[in-house]
Amino acid sequence: MTSVTQAHDHAAPSSLAAPYAVRQIVDLIRRNQVHELGRRLLTLTEAERGEIGRGLPGLVKDLRAEKTAELARRDYDADWERAWDESFEIDEMLDEHATALLLAGLGTITGPAAAVAFITGRDVNRRRAVGFNVADAVKVAASRPIEWQQDVAVRLARRIRRPDDRIAPLAVALLRASGAEPPDHDPLVVAWLRMMTHPNDPLTSALLLRVFDAEGAGRELRDERLTPAPTRWLARVRRDVPRDQAIDGCVSRFLRGGEAQDLRFFVRLHDLLAPTPEETAGRLRDYLRLLPSSPGPVAELAARQVRTVFPIDRADLVEAVESLTFRPEAKLATIGLRWLDAELKRTPSAAAEFGPALVTAYGHTSFDVQSRAVDLTLKHVTDGSLVADGIATLPADLAALLTARFSGVPSFEEPAPAVTFPPLPTVPAPKPFPEPSSSAVREPVSTWIAAEHWLAAFTRDATRDRTALRSSLRRRDHWWHRSPVWADPRDWTEALSAELITPGWVPEEPPSESWSWEHQVVHLQVLAAPHEEVPGNVVSADDDVEVVFEEGPTAGQGLVAHGFMGYRPDAPLGAHGPGWLPEAGQVTPLHLFLLHRFSEVYDALRDDVLPPVLLATPTLDNGHLDPEVLVDRLETCAETGREPLPADLAQALMRLPRGAHPAAAERAAKVGSAAARAAAEWLAGDGLPDPVTGVEWTGETDHVRVRPLLRLAAPTGDRLIDEVMLAQPGRRVFDGFARHLDWYAPMVPSHREVASVNCLAQATTPWHYHRLTVAAFRHCAAADGPLGDATAVVLGLLMVDRDPDEPLTRLLLDLAAQDALPVEALGRQLGQLVRRDRLGIRPLVAALTDLAQRGAPHQVWAILRGLLPHLLPRAGERATTPQSEAVAFATEVASWIGATGEIPEITALAARTGRSRFTRECRRLRDRLAPAQS
Repeated sequence: MTSVTQAHDHAAPSSLAAPYAVRQIVDLIRRNQVHELGRRLLTLTEAERGEIGRGLPGLVKDLRAEKTAELARRDYDADWERAWDESFEIDEMLDEHATALLLAGLGTITGPAAAVAFITGRDVNRRRAVGFNVADAVKVAASRPIEWQQDVAVRLARRIRRPDDRIAPLAVALLRASGAEPPDHDPLVVAWLRMMTHPNDPLTSALLLRVFDAEGAGRELRDERLTPAPTRWLARVRRDVPRDQAIDGCVSRFLRGGEAQDLRFFVRLHDLLAPTPEETAGRLRDYLRLLPSSPGPVAELAARQVRTVFPIDRADLVEAVESLTFRPEAKLATIGLRWLDAELKRTPSAAAEFGPALVTAYGHTSFDVQSRAVDLTLKHVTDGSLVADGIATLPADLAALLTARFSGVPSFEEPAPAVTFPPLPTVPAPKPFPEPSSSAVREPVSTWIAAEHWLAAFTRDATRDRTALRSSLRRRDHWWHRSPVWADPRDWTEALSAELITPGWVPEEPPSESWSWEHQVVHLQVLAAPHEEVPGNVVSADDDVEVVFEEGPTAGQGLVAHGFMGYRPDAPLGAHGPGWLPEAGQVTPLHLFLLHRFSEVYDALRDDVLPPVLLATPTLDNGHLDPEVLVDRLETCAETGREPLPADLAQALMRLPRGAHPAAAERAAKVGSAAARAAAEWLAGDGLPDPVTGVEWTGETDHVRVRPLLRLAAPTGDRLIDEVMLAQPGRRVFDGFARHLDWYAPMVPSHREVASVNCLAQATTPWHYHRLTVAAFRHCAAADGPLGDATAVVLGLLMVDRDPDEPLTRLLLDLAAQDALPVEALGRQLGQLVRRDRLGIRPLVAALTDLAQRGAPHQVWAILRGLLPHLLPRAGERATTPQSEAVAFATEVASWIGATGEIPEITALAARTGRSRFTRECRRLRDRLAPAQS
């Protein structure tokens, strides 16, 4: 027989010659009747086995070919669909037949190597196949000669690669059933540990001792517990492994090293065995070797064992103390210092031998270890030269104690060199804004300067030579004209271009639906409370909104969109203006005002009332507008009889430098237009009073929210300024509109805290993705006006997500150079970020250290005075190492600049009893700030 398949194909002549048993086995495999197949395999003769076994590979190929032919008869729209179905359905067919093929391979293939190759091949050993009954497979294998069974069991065991291999249970079961000697194979040991075993498992004697050597065994057993009673494998090893072998196995495993979780089982086993002092004495050298670099639990175990055999040889003790004081764990270093103390009490003359250990302890990261080492030095050491090399590594107050004790050591008496700092950078003056040019309308609108340049050039050329402008524009069919919201200035530039090229091409009104998905209407429902109706037709930006598709492929699906698309189908789009504008609350106020400027130019173009020039185009690249230039533009508009556009005038007024401009006011009053009269009144006064700003924190840890606050100190009377530009941002701003944070400061260059409020509203959306970067926020440094809490929070968030490629420190230095860094607000808000687990103390100290060392130590100290009370432990809390480091850093900065002035919270903590590092650092800072130090 050339193929088992031929025996099943009743139309083939050769099938008539195939024995009935062979045809029956093939039929059972094809029909995937696993239980009946297992029973029939036990009844085969050796000749029948051989014939079926030789044809099994061909049967698999035929099964593949038949499935491929079946799929070829189907109709497909694309070749990729056919390829997908062929791959998926053939895999599914093989997954279904995997168990039957495995049983057939075990029951019929003659050679052990061939049998193992077949049942571990990719067509039979399928990861997604339904699990097979191991007992059935062992029963089938048991019908073969014992030598065959043992050979297959060993070969199969060597094929195990991971404990969860599909073949692992079968390999272990065949080893048990056949009595074969398990191969020396680590994955086999780990797989065996994972399986259910019984006290009389024949593999125990061979595999249990290998637990100490097999890679991965410790990790598999890491969850074994000693309490309330030893779990299965801990109890099994204690019972079945001779005690000396178990202890040696643990120690040898420790000496081989590894991660703590890989050694956890052996640590617990060692604790369970509890070696006696006599058993430890014979292994003392091994325990000493574990002290310097083993994982912490192993080193603690070794230290306990060494302690049980005290007293030990002096040389061994010195080695042990040096090893322990070298370790980073304060607990282990303290153990070493206790041993040193006890030995020097017995033998004071041995102090010289322990000098290197004391020097090592001086450089420890734990202040408690350093302090204890200094105390022992003062107690036992009389010769300062024994520890002279290490005193420089101690904190200043500890070093001073040793300096006072060991007078005459030159290095201690040298004063510390004065700290010098580089000067603060010179902030470059703003540059002139580029004049509008005809080429600007062909440039991409990717920055705020490009957008202002484009808008100014478009307006000028549309009134001066529309034909020439039309020839330089190119209309592109974008999605925007089918959307109810144009939230990107580029949408408006495309619409303006299209309207100029083909008047009326853009629809008069947005689509009637509030949103569209494959032209299906979407209804929006406020989720305020079950069955609660919300009055009015505008959904609040503070509400969650559920979108439900009533028709089409997405029917019945819903999603919650937090505040964006916050309007209903019958609501006007745009709370303060015409259609196409997003609702107030979906975007920040400055973003909405920016869109109003484009919108009014678009409307003026359609109504043919464009002014000859825009008023608000800046004259400096920081956004400021020269008052005299503003008056020039007002005069140009008056000469042509065209009134300036409202949002353009509002933006122009907001771009004027701070303070009064009487000369320009006098000129504007003579122009005679309504816009000029409004500008004259603005120019004659002191401009806009700084709005009242702040932040509001709510929630804790994972649910922290910070809301920026803004209200006018006094209304200006301009609706667009009062109700749009300087409005309170909504609670939930849609993050999809966050592309223009770098535009904000140039829109309010005399009130940059307003820009910070808008940046913060955008940066703290419920979505994780936002575009708050140092580069986007840098324009605030070039603008004018006081900075406050919103800026402080933004700077803190930039520290949280500190990008090494973006120079945050340079931005802080630029603000410091302008004397504009909001140090008091930073002290408050950085403390809030730390307290609410948004910012770590160590990253914060690192950022402030960099800022101080690069030229702003006075500003850093001013920040620290307000920040320290927020960093200190609350009542009932224990001080942490980062908190101690923060106080030490404050002391260092205070010493750099000679700062004085009590911090009450530090004084109160310094008055506590105790000798912890935190308390001592508080005392150092208190003493540094005392008036006597001034």
